[in-house]
Amino acid sequence: MSFKYELHVHTSRGSACARSTGAEMADYYKSLGYAGMTVTDHFFGGNTAVSRDLPWDEAVEAFCAGYDDTKRRGDEIGLNVFFGFEYAFHGTEFLIYGLDKLWLLNNPQITDMNLKAALACFRKAGAFIIHAHPFREAPYIDMLRLLPDFTDAVEVYNASNHKAFNDKAAKYALMYSLPRISGGDTHAAGGKAAGIESPKRLHTIFEMISLIKNGDYRVIKS
Repeated sequence: MSFKYELHVHTSRGSACARSTGAEMADYYKSLGYAGMTVTDHFFGGNTAVSRDLPWDEAVEAFCAGYDDTKRRGDEIGLNVFFGFEYAFHGTEFLIYGLDKLWLLNNPQITDMNLKAALACFRKAGAFIIHAHPFREAPYIDMLRLLPDFTDAVEVYNASNHKAFNDKAAKYALMYSLPRISGGDTHAAGGKAAGIESPKRLHTIFEMISLIKNGDYRVIKS
């Protein structure tokens, strides 16, 4: 028996570019036979749906609402839902696993840091850092930035990417012996799904991190 997990999902309450609510995304992945998913909405340096004029505490609560909605529905339908976020610096994006709402509330300085300082701060707090679609080329990305010393895994298959970008990411991960993961980068129910297949059910984001570190999974492509 195996269990499928999506690692890169957006919701309309957290990401301005998403078109489905967290509950809708939970229902969608359940219908596809997934055991769970990680919500990775765009954080404040990216295409967030949260007003930047809000006080920090209110902004963090609003940002986490997409995850909260997804988790609530996931609990109702038997879908494990984990919290993450997509941190961006001028278009270079990383999926941050292992931190939570309380950590964000206590660290408002994170939005004032440069890329290396922010990644170092995340890692010092115990985060697991996945470089999302590292070779994507798009108008919102001003340049490609590769930081293998600050990266714990690489998204080598992104369902929203061109094949050439994914192929380059796979070579990059291999070059630096970094774990390779897959993500749908899904912004709406009905979109392409991807992720990993685990031999055991995962109950926490830390079990997910441990699984990726150990390499005991199969990459799923859409």
